Amino acid sequence: MQTDSANWHRPPDPADPMDRTRFPVDPWRLVESEYDAADLGVTETLFAVSNGYLGLRGNVEEGRDTHLHGTFVNGFHETWPIQHAEEAFGLARVGQTIVNVPDPKTIKLYVDDEPLLLTTADLEHYERALDLRSGVLRRDVVWRTSSGKRVRITSTRMASVEERHLAVLTFEVEMLDGDASLVISSQLLNRQDGSDEYHVRSAAMGEGVDPRRADTFEHRVLEPRLHEVRDDRLLLGYRTHNSRMTIATMVEHRIETEDPLRRDVVVEEDLAKEVFRIEATPGRSVRLEKLVAVHTSRGVPARELADRCTRTLDRASGRGVPALHEEHARTWERFWAESDVEVDGLPDVQQAVRWNLFQLGQAAMRAGSHGIAAKGLTGSGYGGHYFWDTECYVLPFLTYTHPQAARNALRFRHGMLDDARRRAARWPSTAPCSPGARSTGTRPRPTSPPGPRSTTSTPTSPTP
Repeated sequence: MQTDSANWHRPPDPADPMDRTRFPVDPWRLVESEYDAADLGVTETLFAVSNGYLGLRGNVEEGRDTHLHGTFVNGFHETWPIQHAEEAFGLARVGQTIVNVPDPKTIKLYVDDEPLLLTTADLEHYERALDLRSGVLRRDVVWRTSSGKRVRITSTRMASVEERHLAVLTFEVEMLDGDASLVISSQLLNRQDGSDEYHVRSAAMGEGVDPRRADTFEHRVLEPRLHEVRDDRLLLGYRTHNSRMTIATMVEHRIETEDPLRRDVVVEEDLAKEVFRIEATPGRSVRLEKLVAVHTSRGVPARELADRCTRTLDRASGRGVPALHEEHARTWERFWAESDVEVDGLPDVQQAVRWNLFQLGQAAMRAGSHGIAAKGLTGSGYGGHYFWDTECYVLPFLTYTHPQAARNALRFRHGMLDDARRRAARWPSTAPCSPGARSTGTRPRPTSPPGPRSTTSTPTSPTP
């Protein structure tokens, strides 16, 4: 653990709630200079990456410790019967909740069979930074093992805004002194119904509690449809129990090392992993690249979605990770050219403004035919629902800076109009009746009978 007195926490300035010894001011990055498990719920949200379709919560690569795990696809949900305390005519009968899709973020490291766990590790250096300019999350760690060997671990993570079905992760390990036997276990986990990376079912989703978190289910949500190795790629496919939506997730690994290497593959219904064993020597890095493709549908079989994953990975693999990072950064460069707000003389305010603009970009840029959820894709709070707040607060920004994203959001609302009219037909109302929040355009969350504040005369301005 870090013990340098220069890194000890000091009370935050009342005018700035951030602890600037741990989160230093940087106009283009959100930087964490010291690991602390006490506020994982906050940092997992702050360091999440998304493109509007696919979102990866800011969980650590090692899997533990975690407040709430999260990998989400916009609009991918399970339905459930709403149990009202008191029945009444016209009340909603079916609810929707966003689902945790298979998690590709976990990459476990063992050095001479000693696992890296940040909570207990002796860290000589730690920095995690969300680069707002390039849209990439980076982490750099120097770990001293219990035997005194020093190891540098560098990782990156992004949800591509060029290929919205693609996530790109890298994980690089270098022994700074001394030989060691390394094991890198890169995993794809169904946390929604399975267990965590240590096969503990109760810890699959994390240990934290969020009052806004999605509803829990008593039944298995993701029903297995595929679990196999296809063209040296890991593949898991599922169908949701009630909503009958389908998903396929495929992972391709590339590893570069000059040291002796052995690899093993395990594929089960709720777990797919590739394990790399390396006899590492000082000064020679081991670099793992992990390409992840995710496709979903409301009716297409999981096997067809797997074919789409194959095409996505074929394109990505052909371009290579450096090119994918460059394309991603160019798109964010265009975003900032159209959206940046410069604040002179207040660097902490400048950082906060850009972080918030970044969240708008992450939530909307590649949402496509879906809505813009209240928490984007940074967590399961509010069940992944879309609220009327989008029209009030998000669309004005998009209209001036990203008209196509505004158009997509309006088309999503317009697609709800027929359903809103059908709902209104059950009431003495001449105006379409939209609920305050939905996960798709077909069924509402629990809501009260409509009154003056729960009807709308236009599909683009629903009220709560």
